[in-house]
Amino acid sequence: MFVIPFHRRSEEQTISCLNWPEAFPYKPGVTFTAWHCGNALHIEYTVDEQSVRALEDRPGEFVYKDSCVEFFFQPRLDDPHYYNFEWNPLGTLYLAWRTGREGETLAPRPVLDMVTAEATPSWPGPFAEKPAAGPWSLRVRIPVEALWMSGLDSFDHLRSRANFYKCGSGLAVPHFLSWAPVDTPKPDFHRPEFFEPVEFE
Repeated sequence: MFVIPFHRRSEEQTISCLNWPEAFPYKPGVTFTAWHCGNALHIEYTVDEQSVRALEDRPGEFVYKDSCVEFFFQPRLDDPHYYNFEWNPLGTLYLAWRTGREGETLAPRPVLDMVTAEATPSWPGPFAEKPAAGPWSLRVRIPVEALWMSGLDSFDHLRSRANFYKCGSGLAVPHFLSWAPVDTPKPDFHRPEFFEPVEFE
């Protein structure tokens, strides 16, 4: 079980499961820490990859083809719905509520605007794939109100399930990594049966 502490960072976690090594052997270095303050969840990703891309700069656009970090979160154990949060290096967010790959409910713009993301380095704008000059990081803040379909008012003592991912399906060398293993024949992150328990202190 991954425990997300209150007001202090968790121990560093690695997104390093190479679930499809024959087809997608490239493994960038990816870590994250997480913490919460009751009314908001904070996640900081650090990515060390050979090239980086961020073409999407409008909230709600598909970012999975860019260099992309993701957080799939099932807040309630008695509800099969989960949220998929996906960001590129610009902090562009795609967010939906769903029970699987099909039939998603997209987050409205006011919800997207609630979630903040701070990138290091601060990229000047959209850019095509280029060699990475070094690691990049993204610190995101997810207020509990951004879980707009769940009726929650706090992360305190929440028992949930989640998985964390790194992908780049549109890069010259595509890659698909997960925090918890995903046992499927081909890349598929929309598989909540492979989410792991998460508990908020």
